[in-house]
Amino acid sequence: MGQLTAPFLMEVSGMDDVFPDYGGNSIVNLSVAILEHFAAEAPEGVAPYSFKSNGIDLTGIDRIVLFVIDALGYHNLLSVLEDYEFSFFSRERIGVLTSVFPSTTSAALTSIFTAMPPAGHGILGYLLNMPEYGGLVNMIELTPYTQDRDNLARLGFDPLKYLEKKTVFESLKEAGVRSYHVTSKSFVNTGLTRMHTRGGIARGAHGIGDTFEELKSILGNDDPGNFTIVYWGLIDTYGHRYGPNSLAYSIETIALMRSIEEFFEKHVGRETALFITADHGQIQTPWEREVWWSKFDRPFRRMYSMPGGEQRMSYIYTTEAKETKALLEDLYGSSIEILTTDEAVDMNLFGGKLSDDFRKRLGELITISRDDYSFCFKYTGQEHSLKGRHGGLSALEMNVPLVFMRKH
Repeated sequence: MGQLTAPFLMEVSGMDDVFPDYGGNSIVNLSVAILEHFAAEAPEGVAPYSFKSNGIDLTGIDRIVLFVIDALGYHNLLSVLEDYEFSFFSRERIGVLTSVFPSTTSAALTSIFTAMPPAGHGILGYLLNMPEYGGLVNMIELTPYTQDRDNLARLGFDPLKYLEKKTVFESLKEAGVRSYHVTSKSFVNTGLTRMHTRGGIARGAHGIGDTFEELKSILGNDDPGNFTIVYWGLIDTYGHRYGPNSLAYSIETIALMRSIEEFFEKHVGRETALFITADHGQIQTPWEREVWWSKFDRPFRRMYSMPGGEQRMSYIYTTEAKETKALLEDLYGSSIEILTTDEAVDMNLFGGKLSDDFRKRLGELITISRDDYSFCFKYTGQEHSLKGRHGGLSALEMNVPLVFMRKH
């Protein structure tokens, strides 16, 4: 009934560092490969993921569905599979891709929707210092930090014009392929979804049931070919609140994956292929490994902005980089690794060189949490502990699954 292939299996400890593989094995490269399958224009200089060399046959496929399951990391999924079985794929048949850096939703989803690494699109994290908009900006909600969602619009921000590069939907439209984005009803009209869906058609759903009702409708229409991204965010929500090792995370994962299998078995034809992947994974972060600091601590005296990024990696904006780095290492060196921004760029963490405007968003130093530590800044004093986090370079955060399903 169904065939799955395994691009390859990667055995690595969840605590090992994994760097983005922009050379052909990241979520960016998967998007490029999908564009090439439909003979659509792909970004210059970004390699495609090789379907052929990884045993994926798309011969005769004119409809592709890409499930992007927020925070369903490769190692997280393998942990769930220890206790549950599925009909159409097993542990040995799950391949692995890398996320981008930072391994966070705003950067990773934008990479999937543009087929470009973060250096190419400029959405470089959750919180970024953007001088043109007055300071720290929440890049998920597209608003000055602590303000209501989409308040950047009051400062002249237009989500439909912000990205200077094409979305994958725009490239596919030019190639004559219609594209769809199925996501939560609460996200459909937000700035970030409108930015990502430019050139495509967004459809909102309330839960698992109407997500698949919408998908059935899309696959059953008379398009000569189409591409659909289905985004599912609840697993990430449960991971943050309860941890990726929790019952809530496992049950939501099982319910969604079994629903995908049932949909595949009953409603997918031979002209359709399904891919399942994620934007990033998650790591369990115990409260006793949280390091909290604030504007009242010594390092902040040398900073011109509160930090950007998030709690597993952060951007440090300082006028005295050398001195600030030494102080941070002295105070917190057991829990964080500290790079200069130039070092991070040279390591290709962002997938290329940064424009001057993008470079300003990152500041002068970058912290990356060691092991399962969290490096948490008190912006308002109302912050609270999270049992699961992402953003860093651990394998748990960086490795994401790749599942391929088609019928012959």
